[in-house]
Amino acid sequence: MTRGDKIRIGGGILLARLTARPRPFFVQYSLLNACNAACAYCNCPQRPDRHVGVDTHLQVLRDFARLGAARIKFLGGEPLLSPHIDRLVDEVKRLGMRAAMVTNGFLVPQRIDLVRRIDEIVISIDGREAAHDAQRGRGTWARVMEAIEVCARERLDFFLSAVVTRQSLGEIDWLIEAARRFRVMVNFQIPQSNPEMYGPAARTWLPDPDSVRAVVSRIIAAKEAGAPVLFTARSYRRTLDWSDYSVERIERPGERSPCTAGRYFLQVEPNGDVYPCVLHIGGSFTPKNAFTDGAEAAWRQASTHSCFSCYNTWLNENRGVFALHPSILQNFWDNYLRPSS
Repeated sequence: MTRGDKIRIGGGILLARLTARPRPFFVQYSLLNACNAACAYCNCPQRPDRHVGVDTHLQVLRDFARLGAARIKFLGGEPLLSPHIDRLVDEVKRLGMRAAMVTNGFLVPQRIDLVRRIDEIVISIDGREAAHDAQRGRGTWARVMEAIEVCARERLDFFLSAVVTRQSLGEIDWLIEAARRFRVMVNFQIPQSNPEMYGPAARTWLPDPDSVRAVVSRIIAAKEAGAPVLFTARSYRRTLDWSDYSVERIERPGERSPCTAGRYFLQVEPNGDVYPCVLHIGGSFTPKNAFTDGAEAAWRQASTHSCFSCYNTWLNENRGVFALHPSILQNFWDNYLRPSS
């Protein structure tokens, strides 16, 4: 991210907070559930897809641009499988927003002309070959490493994202060294247990509580020692201090949430439903739909949730950005995305 982009986005966030006028700055936009991988802890390929024409997607993107969105991050499933991805990325750029993508990397070398046009790329990798392939499928590690090497040669803005399960607890040091080698940052995420998103067997992949606390403590120590860990020690401490990992979030029905999810960042599902964040999918929250109700009505509905806290490190980092927490803002400025940028 260029200095100018940081100033533009940061200034917009500050103005929105000072004037108490929220904007959906960061939009997580899931295009489809279909995927060319079969990760053991992910339910996406089993979820149905609603096939929506490109014109519907284009209109939603224009609506979010009008509402003040600064970044659209395309997700899946695997977003590079979408037949509309080229047009959607180009539209995001034309509208003056940043285009981002989370990908398993399998198609990156073949789609490098498109990938070059994307401002931020998140590549999923869970560790060394044995650990990664055990979770994401035999032979997938080699394909991911090829994608990482291609992005590094092209000097694209990308970072690594790892899911830390029972089977990959020992991969932290390798992933940090890989991030150093490729001069990028790495995000570590403890898996969630939401059965809609991660399947009925998701809990079996969760490390036991003592292991979670041990591995998160190691990540915090590495971050404080200068390792290229993307998120702040503060956000990881919220994960570390969570009392019961079988409970994803704490809600207080009828009370207005202090969380900035829904008001400043949100999740669009492949069927058009808009949620405050991924944790609400399949829960008690009743969304509106960007395709049928319009993006603005769906965003405003997403801001009405009653979730007060969760242990998800990424969500707490996002929450801290929009709450203007000094250490998180400093981390955003210093490390997002390439340290050399």
